[in-house]
Amino acid sequence: MNCFSSYRPGEDGSKCPVCGWDNSKTQPPGLLKYQTELASRYVVGRARSANGEGVTYCALDRSTQKPVEIREFYPRAIARREEDGSIAPLRDHSRTYQQYMEDFLELSKSVSRLRELTVVESVLDILQENGTVYTVYSISDSVSLRRYVEDSGGRLTWNETSRLFTPVITALSLINSLGVSHLAVSPETLRVNRDGNMLITNFGINAVHRAGALLDLELYPGCAAIEQYSAKAACGEVSDVYALGACMLFALTGRLPAEASQRLRDQRLMISKDILKTVPPFAVTAIANSLQIKQAQRTGSFESLRAELSSAPALVDEVEETDAIRRLPPISRDLPRHRRLPPVVWLIGSCAISLVVLVVAASSWLGGQGMSFNDLGQIFESSQLEEPVEVPSMMGQSLEHWEKRVQSGEFKFKLTVEKKEFNDVIDEGCIISQSPEGGETVQPGDVVNVTVSRGTAIRTLPDFQGSSFADFQAVLTQNGFAPLKEEQFSSEVEIGFVIGYKDHEVGDSLEYGSTVTVLVSAGPEE
Repeated sequence: MNCFSSYRPGEDGSKCPVCGWDNSKTQPPGLLKYQTELASRYVVGRARSANGEGVTYCALDRSTQKPVEIREFYPRAIARREEDGSIAPLRDHSRTYQQYMEDFLELSKSVSRLRELTVVESVLDILQENGTVYTVYSISDSVSLRRYVEDSGGRLTWNETSRLFTPVITALSLINSLGVSHLAVSPETLRVNRDGNMLITNFGINAVHRAGALLDLELYPGCAAIEQYSAKAACGEVSDVYALGACMLFALTGRLPAEASQRLRDQRLMISKDILKTVPPFAVTAIANSLQIKQAQRTGSFESLRAELSSAPALVDEVEETDAIRRLPPISRDLPRHRRLPPVVWLIGSCAISLVVLVVAASSWLGGQGMSFNDLGQIFESSQLEEPVEVPSMMGQSLEHWEKRVQSGEFKFKLTVEKKEFNDVIDEGCIISQSPEGGETVQPGDVVNVTVSRGTAIRTLPDFQGSSFADFQAVLTQNGFAPLKEEQFSSEVEIGFVIGYKDHEVGDSLEYGSTVTVLVSAGPEE
């Protein structure tokens, strides 16, 4: 009832020879019984975990004979288990139960659309029976990020952290663009598989990961943003950014930040100087920005976070002492002893002999290539004689335009975004300043740093008339807002189309990165 490696229908009370699970252990009361069948296909095993939303079971897919995970929507705060195993809402909670169950179903469908993303756990099937919804997930051979960091010596290098988290940032950006926020990203829900790649798991409806709902609250201290502790504050992508920043900090230091409510008094992250020396300054700044307590000051989207982390090369050169280097004996052991000549003479003589051997080997190789040392010298000299490059003035012009010109080879220097900042004069995506300035010269291959405008810090809410949420959320994102979807019954607006803003009006001015709740039609109430 755990790994199903030796499953035989009807057999119970024995220990599994593979995983050691004792099948005589009874299922906790109120949950599906062992060997319950769903959709005449899935055999239910032991309950693996539970929270305010439902229960996760080990299970066997009889059509493939492979183990799977099944998530059952069973909010025990507002529902009960009947004798036949079905779920029924408690008295006075029918409407709430129905709304949360629809949220659970929509979440499952949204995650199933992400099947092509290898960093997201795969939804294999969605079932509706027993008065509730079941989501079938594939099982990956993986460990939690917490366990992975512990097994790696307590913290990861920046290179390893960047490699693990970059695909996750891209995936979470896409997930939130679909109107789905995770709200439970943590070192437990991020897992690392056998290939050393990160996986996003444990999706749940928003109601269980924020205060104010009737469900039992599940928050991850250190990862949950401050707005998740409030029933009134809007939660969304900006909340997931906070959680991911906390996980990156954990990967680099082995410690999560303090709980958000405690950080209201002291926002310091308390990173040791030894660790700070190993992390690029731009990465420290990006993580710190993602962990701002106030939403208005926090990085508002994963696109912005990715831009901040891309403001310098993602990988930093690291000198690591390899096993081969460790095995090299000290120079003194190689020096001849009991000789009349001083050790330094022997050392110089050894270097001279090595140099002769290298020259002979190089001569042989060059001869085989039809070249001589003179030819090689001419090539070297020609490479040193490349003329300096005059840097053009790029201020006020589009970064994308200049990136294309540099990539085409028109200019023989590298263009790097040093930082992005708000500017009320320069349009978003255009260059505010550059170093070196226009007219100065650089050597071929040198770096030209630019500062790019993020546009104005105060943005105006756009009009939504006649827009579907799928189209309008892209408009809001482009305007620098973090859209959050909230469905509302309406007999006047077509299902899936925008009814309006929840707490604002068209034309209202808000700070860049603000979370905006959009009311979306769920169709007539009946």
